[in-house]
Amino acid sequence: MSTSFLTRRVLGSIVRPVIVLGVLLLTAAQAPGQQAFVTLNGNLKTEAWWVIAEFQPFTTEVRGIPANQIRKSWCKATEFRKDLIPKELMFENGTDAMKGAGMSFTIERRFDGGATKQIAVVGVFQECAGPKGRFMLLLDQADGEKPKIRFVDAIRTNRQFAALSKDKGGKLVLWGCMECDGYSVLKWDRKKNRFGWEPQAEEP
Repeated sequence: MSTSFLTRRVLGSIVRPVIVLGVLLLTAAQAPGQQAFVTLNGNLKTEAWWVIAEFQPFTTEVRGIPANQIRKSWCKATEFRKDLIPKELMFENGTDAMKGAGMSFTIERRFDGGATKQIAVVGVFQECAGPKGRFMLLLDQADGEKPKIRFVDAIRTNRQFAALSKDKGGKLVLWGCMECDGYSVLKWDRKKNRFGWEPQAEEP
């Protein structure tokens, strides 16, 4: 069962025109002999790339933390980075689409108001049994110390794209797309001394 709270809206309904520059765009971030990190399963002329993108995790740790220490069932987990995604997908007419939307793959802030800075990252995981999905990881990043896991959100899905932003109050926002309202807001609960998702309003 998924532990993710990011369930609003069906991303398959997101449609927008994208210029196709050729098959080579999928190998821009591919190392020799390695499977492309991004593959597209759909039509770029009618669907946004993040809707039809499937990601292939190729690392066994995130920020020095082994994948199987994040979740016992994981064998691979790769953090999203812009240099791993073809520029033809990330940039439109020379403009960074994510930056323009106020989104990123990683955000640093003291989300609990404490002295230690946290860093939030998103990426794709693969279980040892095969299923893949997306994750959001919040880590304590104390100077000179190894990162410490504070919060994990993960969901099995064929649509692994995820991005982060901050709301007006500085809370962390997790997105499953770049142009939709499929998001969840993470908050620090002082009484319970833990992070958790804010309840979302019912659909009208």
